[in-house]
Amino acid sequence: MMPHSIVSEQVIPLLQALIQNACINTGDDDSGEETRSIETIQSFLREYNIDSRFYYSRPDRANLVARIRGTDPMAPSLGYMGHVDVVPADADDWSRDPFGGELVDGEVWGRGSVDMLGMVSCFTSAFASLADPDRQPPGDVLLIIVSDEEAGGTFGARHLVEHHWDEIKCDYMITEVGGLQIVTDDGPAITLTVGEKGVCWARLRFRGIPGHGSMPYRSDNAARTASDALVRIANASTPRVMTPLIRSMAHAFFQGPLEHVLSRFPGCFDLALSRLYRRDPGKARFLDTASRMTISPGVLRGGSKVNIVPDRAELELDIRILPGQTVEHTQAVLLDALGPLSENVEIEFFEFFPANISERDTALWHATERICDELLPDTHIVPMYMGGVTDGRYWRQRGTTVYGFAANSPLLSMDQFSRRIHGIDERIDLRSLELNTEYLMRLPFELRST
Repeated sequence: MMPHSIVSEQVIPLLQALIQNACINTGDDDSGEETRSIETIQSFLREYNIDSRFYYSRPDRANLVARIRGTDPMAPSLGYMGHVDVVPADADDWSRDPFGGELVDGEVWGRGSVDMLGMVSCFTSAFASLADPDRQPPGDVLLIIVSDEEAGGTFGARHLVEHHWDEIKCDYMITEVGGLQIVTDDGPAITLTVGEKGVCWARLRFRGIPGHGSMPYRSDNAARTASDALVRIANASTPRVMTPLIRSMAHAFFQGPLEHVLSRFPGCFDLALSRLYRRDPGKARFLDTASRMTISPGVLRGGSKVNIVPDRAELELDIRILPGQTVEHTQAVLLDALGPLSENVEIEFFEFFPANISERDTALWHATERICDELLPDTHIVPMYMGGVTDGRYWRQRGTTVYGFAANSPLLSMDQFSRRIHGIDERIDLRSLELNTEYLMRLPFELRST
């Protein structure tokens, strides 16, 4: 069956069903209810006589693992890993029902179509094609579909890696956030994510002295102190770390002689970045976060009643760190940014995961290059390091080579992706689904020939 037929008969109906399941992860333990979509995928696999297993720590938040054995025990194993939970969507902001899964003008609309139910549907259909006795792959291929990625993977990837590693370990893995089309001075390109920054979330606590809200003169207001801290931290600059990978990204993202010169001239990188933002905001955001520690104030809490001077306040920070940066390093950066406010702060780091990266000179990289040379002629691959995190980090930390990639069409540019992911009117074009399905169908066989 040709990829376009598979997309129309398998991928689109599966994608629509997953969108309509509305497995919304709010971050609460009892949200998500991803077992609905896990069961949908299990039913799909049964049509091709493929057995799958559920693994979970909560019945309503299941994870699915299926395996097709290869013919060569010496061939590398390959995993297709994706998540079925999605972030909330406000229907009042959308042009169409965010959970309708409508197919309109060659695009499937709905929350999760880009992040990452479209890719999960391609994974599942490509994996099912391997059940054909005439298409048995050289190495084992695993389909790993998880819950709870949008809240850190506690019930999903983290649970699997910590408790069922022998069932889900593999040599190579393809997952999300890659395959974004960009224009470069060297021609069209598509990104392949090789690594991710680390997470170092912090909670800052401030103390004050309670009093009557009608008499604020010289009061010790913890909420105001926390607000001042927020401004200081938001305005603090962190140094850029220009590794060879980041310079490779910069070379691909910047265009024209002036931007390239500015990007290499000491002190002028930010000027080049500003020019890039005016032309392509998506590129600028990806490049900025990849090249430095970022600190983003996320939650500010303070006070219990409107007429009481707050004696306690908290500020929560989303901090993304580069390779080699530790909790101790991050604390020093925060104390420096706070200045005199550092004398009245308690810092708690409540989530940490180190930055991680996979090598580029691998069988998976070269197999992907060969396939893309045919599917996307004259389009070269650009390695990307990203500020967000995926569940791939859990496998990468255990030694698996993990890439974020999809063979998307030029319609899914980096700027379009950055607008749609977690955004309004999220949707994916059918050509991207076709290209990615063909890439995934061919990959297990191309991997062997490296």
